[in-house]
Amino acid sequence: MFAGTTNVLKRTTKTTQMQITSTEGTTSISISTNISSTTSPYIPCNPLKFSNFTSYSAKRGLRAISTGYLDADSFLDIVVVNQDSSSIGIYYGSANGKFQSAKLISTTSFITYVVIKDMNHDNKSDILLTDCNLNQLAILINKGNQSFNSARTYPVGNYPNWIDTGDFNKNNLTDVVVVNDYDASVIVLYDYYNLSFSYSKTYPVGNDVTAVSVADFNNDLYPDLVTTDYSDNTVSVLINSKNGMFKYRNVFATGIGPWGLATADLNNDNFIDIVNTNYVTGSINVLLNDGHGNFNGWDTYDVSYGTPASVALADLNNDKFIDIVTTNYDDYYVYIFLNKQNGKFQTYQTFGTQLYGYAVTTGDFNQDGKIDIALTTTSKNTLNVLLNQC
Repeated sequence: MFAGTTNVLKRTTKTTQMQITSTEGTTSISISTNISSTTSPYIPCNPLKFSNFTSYSAKRGLRAISTGYLDADSFLDIVVVNQDSSSIGIYYGSANGKFQSAKLISTTSFITYVVIKDMNHDNKSDILLTDCNLNQLAILINKGNQSFNSARTYPVGNYPNWIDTGDFNKNNLTDVVVVNDYDASVIVLYDYYNLSFSYSKTYPVGNDVTAVSVADFNNDLYPDLVTTDYSDNTVSVLINSKNGMFKYRNVFATGIGPWGLATADLNNDNFIDIVNTNYVTGSINVLLNDGHGNFNGWDTYDVSYGTPASVALADLNNDKFIDIVTTNYDDYYVYIFLNKQNGKFQTYQTFGTQLYGYAVTTGDFNQDGKIDIALTTTSKNTLNVLLNQC
């Protein structure tokens, strides 16, 4: 579903060629519709209201961001990746949506992504990282009292980036999926238990795969997955064969340079839809599910002269419809597209941040029942938090 973690890396054009066998694929020819501002039904708290951003210092090379509960209190915490500084920073939440200064944990040299997840079912959330130099997944087990065990590492493919988790074979053990950018594949590590995985399996996807999201696209109660395929201008949807394996890959067209990715039910029809950012063309795509796990056609929403890279989905005005939040690496704003309550979206509203917004996530940081926004910015190497005032 819509994730608490987002990430972006600067991308240069290249071609990846990789021969992987065993997965059948189908390609969908899709039609793009450019959506402009039109008359919509009454939308509560429109325009939206957010506080001025609060800025928290971070280290160099900010990349991914994730939210979760890392200590024993009831306040959401935030983790960011300081890639150039070989560390992650944990910002423990406190009252009124404020955060403590970052508590640093040293990492290896080129961490690309972070996810917060309770891997060992001890009611303490752990931290998952990818290292694209060493081609490893790293897991830091939470010991409590704001401390973590040293990272245990697990081999994955070539240049891993985004991570997501699920229980693909429904045995109540957590599985982890990692995208392997240079291999045009994803690797699924199955059945985490007692600090190890039982086995892993690699599945082909598109070239220069960047992101992954886990969701049940065909409502068979088995989680599926979707990836963004940067060089192919597609998303790949892999449907679970009801045994945790992924036999079929279905390919659907997007805009140019798909990068960021999130999934949620956008039109309240009980089917999970897809949102991706297009890093090259400065837009986002919304792909609505036809009810069978197919996404034939997309709507395009432009971001002003920008390079949107990450995206988060949340109900920002409490109307029970999911809205879209994205960053723009070229300016000082976060962009919000309010849902018209039908899976279509209004023209964006902007709220000020520090320069070069990178990764974005959401959560109720001050426990007022309203969803707030947090993002990393790279001009000043900061975490920005905007509190929802609707």
